[in-house]
Amino acid sequence: MGRPQDRRQCETLARKDATRGPMASEARKLIYEKDFAVGSAPVEHILKEQSWVPTSNSFSDHLGPLGFNIFRVLVVDLLHEFEIGVWKSLFIHLLCIIVAQDRSLVHVLDHRYRETAMFGQDTIRKFAANSSEMKQMAARNFEDLLQCSIPVFDGLLPEPHNTIVLKLLFNMLHWHGLAKLRMHSDLTLDIMDQVTTTLGYQFHDFNMHVCCAYDTRELRQEVEARNRQCVKQAVKSSATQKGKQTARAGKQRAMSEEDHPAKPAKSVHHTKLFNFQTYKFHALGDYVATIRQYGTCDSFSTEPGELKHHSPKARYCRTDRKLFIKQLARIERRQARIHRITYRVSVHPHIEVAELATSPHVHHHIGLSQLSPVHIGSVLRTHQGDPAIKNFTPKLKDHLLHRIKKLSLVPASRDEMDIDRIILKDDRMYHHNVARFNYTSYDIRRAQDVINPRTTHCNVLGIYHVNVIYIGAGFVDYTPTQMEFLWVRWYEPMDELSGWENLTLDRVSFLSLVGEHSFDFLDLADVLRGSHIIPSFHNRRKHPDGLGLSACAQDKYDWFVDRDMLMCFHYGLGVGHVYSHHQSSLTESQRGSPSTEEVVDDVESSMDDGTSVEDEDEDPNIQDGELEFGSSRESLGSEFDGMYGSDIELDYEN
Repeated sequence: MGRPQDRRQCETLARKDATRGPMASEARKLIYEKDFAVGSAPVEHILKEQSWVPTSNSFSDHLGPLGFNIFRVLVVDLLHEFEIGVWKSLFIHLLCIIVAQDRSLVHVLDHRYRETAMFGQDTIRKFAANSSEMKQMAARNFEDLLQCSIPVFDGLLPEPHNTIVLKLLFNMLHWHGLAKLRMHSDLTLDIMDQVTTTLGYQFHDFNMHVCCAYDTRELRQEVEARNRQCVKQAVKSSATQKGKQTARAGKQRAMSEEDHPAKPAKSVHHTKLFNFQTYKFHALGDYVATIRQYGTCDSFSTEPGELKHHSPKARYCRTDRKLFIKQLARIERRQARIHRITYRVSVHPHIEVAELATSPHVHHHIGLSQLSPVHIGSVLRTHQGDPAIKNFTPKLKDHLLHRIKKLSLVPASRDEMDIDRIILKDDRMYHHNVARFNYTSYDIRRAQDVINPRTTHCNVLGIYHVNVIYIGAGFVDYTPTQMEFLWVRWYEPMDELSGWENLTLDRVSFLSLVGEHSFDFLDLADVLRGSHIIPSFHNRRKHPDGLGLSACAQDKYDWFVDRDMLMCFHYGLGVGHVYSHHQSSLTESQRGSPSTEEVVDDVESSMDDGTSVEDEDEDPNIQDGELEFGSSRESLGSEFDGMYGSDIELDYEN
């Protein structure tokens, strides 16, 4: 999949409507004029070879003479082909491998998913108690499982299988993120093209070295589903054995079957091999060409239609399942009426506050209320000896003084006594539950992140504002100035071997509690956006008893939470954003991932069973000098200067 030979075959062996039309017409003549059944041998002889159906297409009938090909308009389906197709089958087989390794590891996997925090309104949702059961899961749930899979599966298998699985998941995440981009350029499509090829080789490596090392069998839920199906088929076959009996006899037989139901089949876990020789897997190679021709996947995705199922399904549970159509209509009208009444009785000031909180024109927003005052002296006495409040007041005043000078309210010169001239009115700071930050996403849309200090893995300890009075040089009057700030605990990078080149996520950890700069204050105006932090489960908790300030000693920085965060790590590909093209050097972690040739060499060199991936010619679609996935910032900058160069100056402050 994705190799040059596969691409050539997709072009040369593509189906054409000119071939299907005459065959379908001939089959329809046999059915409608000569009275042959649809499944009869003459009809099957015409259609079975290429799995056609005797259906007439209006587009082909009317536009076929003009050269129209119906197969050209059949676009890819990311939801059904990948999220509940390729990824679901891979997830199930990974569960089979984990069960073959140690059945108790399934409970570890479920626990890790439960420990993963939510992010955004619907980016990462709350995971079920037993994710491995896959009960009542939609495509959006499998997408969440994929986005948080790397730290969850890390360490469950021994080496080198663990590394192979993590690299495969990394490429799956990278490909999925690129496929769901709402804005593409030639550069991003070139990257996606190379990732597609790399993903194909990674699947071969996974199948050759990991799948063959385990005796994988069906999961318990798969065996139970197969047994239920066998029971249904047995009941159905026994009910049709005497089809010519009277209705009375049939009723008696049905009652007898209810008294003596069919015995369930024996629970046998059949051997199950990983199969990626499917259409859905090979369809991944068509995404780049489809996006180039028809645009991004969100313009023809089936996801919006699937999401519309939520409301009627929720309403259906409130019906008697008989006259449900009329009852669904009444429920919908009743809900609409309640919404109108709620809007009429709403207090307008609250609406204005809500509009301000969701306005995209402001950088950030916190509440205006001062109903949650916190006396600073009381906090210091209550938490005496806590390293988080060491030098709390001096640090806070120094932070506020720096911002006051930055606002040019006082002369720029610095005096050691300036901190003493900062007065906090009533010695209080006012607590807020959430803070909202607006930012511009990679596709030049305004988006909003919400920061909540109460979440487990958040490094924001509190959101506050204080009323500040400065009585130093430049003092005018005693009118207080409201200043907002975040009380934060800083992270530090852990691994130098993380990034695109090593196919791993960035890892960060909290600074030492006794460090002078572990805790500090931050201006809300300096915040760009929120990030999703997933615990590094493989490294275990620093405080198993849960009494430490940090729930986890080491956290992982997830790049694949959504497409916005993915593009934060693709330098230069966020259209509409300002980049520093003058930087001349890059660290290894900032460079691109290994090229496809390097991955192929690694796969071929690791084969020790006498088999090898067949040699292919170089991709004819990639010309000499074309941008590779790993290009420097200078080449990216020069490419974008030519593609998006403009004399118009834009304001990116917010």
